[in-house]
Amino acid sequence: MSATFTSQELEQKLGELIRKHDVPGAQLAVLDGDAVTEVAAGVLSLRTGAPTTTDALFLPGSIGKLYTATLVMMLVDEGKLDLDTPIRTYLPDFEVADHHARDTVTARDLLTHTSGFDGDHFTDTGRGDDALAKYVAGCADLPQIAPPGLIWSYSNSGYSILGRVVEVLMGTPFEEALRERIFTPLGLQHTVSFADEAIVHPVSVGHVPDPEDPATLVVSPTWGLWRAFAPMGSALVASAGDVLKFTQLHLDGGVAPDGTRLLDAGLAASMLEQQVALVDDTVLGQGWGLGWILDHWGEVSVVGHDGNSIGQNAFMRVNPEERFGFCLQTNVESALNLYRELADWLYGRRLGVGPRPDPAALEDVAVTDPDRYTGSYRREGLTFEIRASEEGHLLATVTPSHGVAQDQGWPPMVDLPLVPVVRDDSFLLKLPIADADLLAAFFNPDEVGGPPTYMHFGGRAHRRV
Repeated sequence: MSATFTSQELEQKLGELIRKHDVPGAQLAVLDGDAVTEVAAGVLSLRTGAPTTTDALFLPGSIGKLYTATLVMMLVDEGKLDLDTPIRTYLPDFEVADHHARDTVTARDLLTHTSGFDGDHFTDTGRGDDALAKYVAGCADLPQIAPPGLIWSYSNSGYSILGRVVEVLMGTPFEEALRERIFTPLGLQHTVSFADEAIVHPVSVGHVPDPEDPATLVVSPTWGLWRAFAPMGSALVASAGDVLKFTQLHLDGGVAPDGTRLLDAGLAASMLEQQVALVDDTVLGQGWGLGWILDHWGEVSVVGHDGNSIGQNAFMRVNPEERFGFCLQTNVESALNLYRELADWLYGRRLGVGPRPDPAALEDVAVTDPDRYTGSYRREGLTFEIRASEEGHLLATVTPSHGVAQDQGWPPMVDLPLVPVVRDDSFLLKLPIADADLLAAFFNPDEVGGPPTYMHFGGRAHRRV
């Protein structure tokens, strides 16, 4: 099945979808073979009304983790880093609360989000070149939620630690490494790292619910995230087209458009090999490579990454075999439903497939054994209290304590319903900060089907306490 997309129909579809899903502005780049088609719709800011353009810069957020992973693999290519050597070999002062984890966690663990220590350690360590060094020093008290290698749980902290490894082994600030090793060799004209570099470009701002009227969007009070978050993705400010140009480096086996080899072909291929399977395959994908989300839509392999920043949400998915895919960037906090509808349309027309739907909800929302699930589930900066109503319905109260939630003005989240689905130990849960239901999967990594010891939600494992 094949289809070619004109810029006119892509622009029309994007315009329809942002109006349907109440998104101020969006940018879409579609890769088909070697051709990239870029379109835009809406406005960059509700405050100024400036139109969205294809050369505008958005915040791709955690899509930037793929750039960090690429720098790490460049170090492997140069023989400066071994993925399976403890990270403390390269960062002798590295500390986390658990000494076994401190001494054994490797770059592979960090790339694949299997380090086991809490991963959303959000702290501002200033704007200086020492921001990452200070951040890593501040990880000394990070608690373990699981032994290294036991479970997958998305870890922002792990990528900032990897960024510090890049700084030490490349001998340069992280953002300079990005520019010298990736941005410049790939000829990325619409990609920068800092706000003072972005200001000469058209730039999207984030939009969040108005605290006075949550049904209305307002410009987010802050724009980018702190410098310590650079390897997590905050050092990537880019157009959707430039994100796909970076993606093409991996589709082309590590070779830049001018023929320069930036990464060994075998190492580039290894990044797309599954390292770990995910507990929940509905939000991101089925498995994880060395930095990449790995998935299948029908029989079609799909790789990519998502990204969130303050009031901005981005998605990138590509089928390597057909060299077909897209990058969507939006200036709202959550655009999951827009992304799914767009992916379904693009991949449906081109390859006859689309993202898997969520498991179907059960008609009876009462739970036979609510005590199996009730209790507190925690990770760094977030607590879920699960309780049962008199009717046997499960309810979740979510309490954030990290700085990002406070900066974004998250609303109270009390007694949110958990809706049982056809999958065992799984429920749909919708937070008021999201535009779509997400799956809450309860599991026990030590005893399949045993009493749940973790709840997986939003890509993170929360330990039952």
